[in-house]
Amino acid sequence: MPHINRIRVNNVKYNFGTQFYDDFLMRFSCKNTIYDLANGGGKSVLMLLLLQNLIPNCTLDDKQPIEKLFRTNEGSTTIHSLIEWSLSDVHIKDNFKYMLTGFCARKAREQGEIEETSETVKNGTSIEYFNYCIFYRNFNDNDIKNLPLSSNGEKITYTGLKNYLKDLQKNDFNLEVKIFDKKGDYQRFITEYGLYESEWEIIRGINKTEGHVRTYFESNYKTTRKVVEDLLIEEIIEKSFKNKYVDDSDDGNLAETLLNIKDKLMELSKKKEEINNFDRQIEINDGFSQRISSIR
Repeated sequence: MPHINRIRVNNVKYNFGTQFYDDFLMRFSCKNTIYDLANGGGKSVLMLLLLQNLIPNCTLDDKQPIEKLFRTNEGSTTIHSLIEWSLSDVHIKDNFKYMLTGFCARKAREQGEIEETSETVKNGTSIEYFNYCIFYRNFNDNDIKNLPLSSNGEKITYTGLKNYLKDLQKNDFNLEVKIFDKKGDYQRFITEYGLYESEWEIIRGINKTEGHVRTYFESNYKTTRKVVEDLLIEEIIEKSFKNKYVDDSDDGNLAETLLNIKDKLMELSKKKEEINNFDRQIEINDGFSQRISSIR
């Protein structure tokens, strides 16, 4: 599984334009990281932005859709969210050690100009977005820190970034660049590098609201067995492999095997409950027999 090395969000305004991530870069260095801010400081916004790299156009909850960032004239124009991943050895190809994933979005143009990537949300507003990947061997002029999202104080436009990436794709042979206009194509591609939607859906669920971790597990997974059966096996294996990405390869056999294990766990759980009931009945009978003997 890849690890997050650095993250970057650019040109993001929120809370009616009163707060912003102008060009925010944070180093994880492939380690667990704490991001501590006061309430209202922008933690949920940052999480929402980063999730666009794994589940494009997702929300944290109905009150926090990504298109909310574009609703007012004081809001965002074109937003950027990027994650730099340090790839696992098994995923390194042609010595490309780093994979940059990116998400670029803007409010949809007039109806006649809306592109294929637009998605309409509940209130009728739509956004246009695309995802991209850049692979590199070492830090360079187009890594996560240096990718030119602004020049001379001017932010790069949606079309400008896409054209820039297309030029890189053709002319820079030290990089490998992929551009995706469709969510499904992008998600299928990043699964080849160990990034699965189902795993990040779990993270999205945990982070729906402030302090939602305890509520999430108390509501859905009250026991360790429920975590194993319904969360780990059901969510990660069934959603990632069986429903979307299973083919005739060994991955399909792995999914089938693990799903069988899940069924066996449920069967064993029922049998264990029956055994416990039987043991309790024996205890009751033994106690009753002892009382009868004492009366005699």
